[in-house]
Amino acid sequence: MAEFSVESFVQDARTIAAGQDATKNLRVFMDQVFKDIQPIDAAFRDSPSGDIILFEDDTVSIWRTSFDPGVSVPAHDHQLSAVIGVYQGSERNDFFEADPSGGLRRSTDVALSAGDVLSIGPSAIHGVTCISDDPCLGLHVYLGNLTAVERTLFDIDNKRVLPFDDANYQKLMALDRFSG
Repeated sequence: MAEFSVESFVQDARTIAAGQDATKNLRVFMDQVFKDIQPIDAAFRDSPSGDIILFEDDTVSIWRTSFDPGVSVPAHDHQLSAVIGVYQGSERNDFFEADPSGGLRRSTDVALSAGDVLSIGPSAIHGVTCISDDPCLGLHVYLGNLTAVERTLFDIDNKRVLPFDDANYQKLMALDRFSG
């Protein structure tokens, strides 16, 4: 079992984010870290449920994320490049693109299981569904200050674009149209 510490992970991700070729180097780093997920899981075993911001500044946001079984996160953007690693459970990322009617259509999906890593570009629009019987837990590293970026939520059914805020997020979560 390889050694993993949250503090070292955060420091390494911060250093990479501030350097040259941050997106490429962050992916290489995350691929290496997620080769052995047991130490990651052990490091977070006693953490509270829900999302946890491990670190955030103007160059990088590092989150421990948690999605409950069957829960779907509405389509949204980040406006930042991101690398996502899953260390428990499985999730499906549904990606969307513009359709001729002015709305969005699902273009592809990518399933991630424990040990998988995914890179997402700054213009990507995706929704996430936990597809495992256990919560889906992961580490998400965004190249920028995620909580300071003006982001967007997408109401796919009603072809509406909404500001990403807590009220709109909760409203779309209540509709639960993205699972399945």
